[in-house]
Amino acid sequence: MARTLVVWCPDWPVVAAAREAGCSPDGAVAVLDRGRVYACSAAARGHGVRRGLRLREAQARCPDLVVLPYDPAVDARVFEPVVAAVEELAPGVEVIRPGMCAVSVRGPSRYFGSEEAFGERLLDQLELAGFHAVLGIADGPFAAEQAARLGMVFPPGESRRCLAPLPIDVLERPGLVDLL
Repeated sequence: MARTLVVWCPDWPVVAAAREAGCSPDGAVAVLDRGRVYACSAAARGHGVRRGLRLREAQARCPDLVVLPYDPAVDARVFEPVVAAVEELAPGVEVIRPGMCAVSVRGPSRYFGSEEAFGERLLDQLELAGFHAVLGIADGPFAAEQAARLGMVFPPGESRRCLAPLPIDVLERPGLVDLL
């Protein structure tokens, strides 16, 4: 299986909506879709706001909550500079969804000297572009996504061993459970 690097921007719907609205994603922010919290910032989660809460319940838990509407077009449009920053260093970026993309590390790791050196250079590139991201490297996109969520690099050929202790609910991804 091909070695893959996944770039994950945590709380992406919050980051995108906040950038669009001209406010900081670091405060207590919630993005609403059909009257429920679709995503929220770390500060909002610290006040007890969770995905799926109704607006009134979220505001009761965090009276200073900034509420922004969810717009998938904004998510995609604001993610374009992230993809462009990745493509400056490595061709063939695959957008998994806004806030997450993947790229093969084979060529870039040779050019930059190692997978880790490529990852560090990519994080610097994204930081210069004004985006916070977490990277994961593993054998294949699914394992690399899990590695990104853990902020790790799984050694070549060790993805199965590294994934084994993860809870079964990591499989709760749209389409994946249906596929299985």
